[in-house]
Amino acid sequence: MYGGNEYRNPKGLTVGTGSALGHRAILDARRGLTIGKSVCFGTEVMIWSLHHDYNDTNFKVVGDSVVIGDYVWLGSRCIILPGVKIGDGAVIAAGAIVTKDVPAYTVAAGVPAKVVSKREEKDYDYAPGYSRMHMV
Repeated sequence: MYGGNEYRNPKGLTVGTGSALGHRAILDARRGLTIGKSVCFGTEVMIWSLHHDYNDTNFKVVGDSVVIGDYVWLGSRCIILPGVKIGDGAVIAAGAIVTKDVPAYTVAAGVPAKVVSKREEKDYDYAPGYSRMHMV
């Protein structure tokens, strides 16, 4: 793991083996955050499990847990919003804002993120958290 990360409610956070968190990640686990094994984070990834209801007169807090599958690659500065599930092997492009679930072995990009490609379904066996290479 690289430095400068921010953790909101670390007790609600689970990170699988071999995962690598990039620089300055914000991990909001106030409603729960599960990160699978061998997940690769780029720099400044933000994952939110809470936000405000902008239509509520009291600006109430709403949200839900976030689940990131195994062998997912989260590109630099992508944002994952509350309640999203990202399937195994998916790739989220740099700068994408993910508002809905992303199926396994797909590539999602854009604002809001949409599936733009597929990733080959293989028996992936890498662990970016064990590498000495800088992962961004």
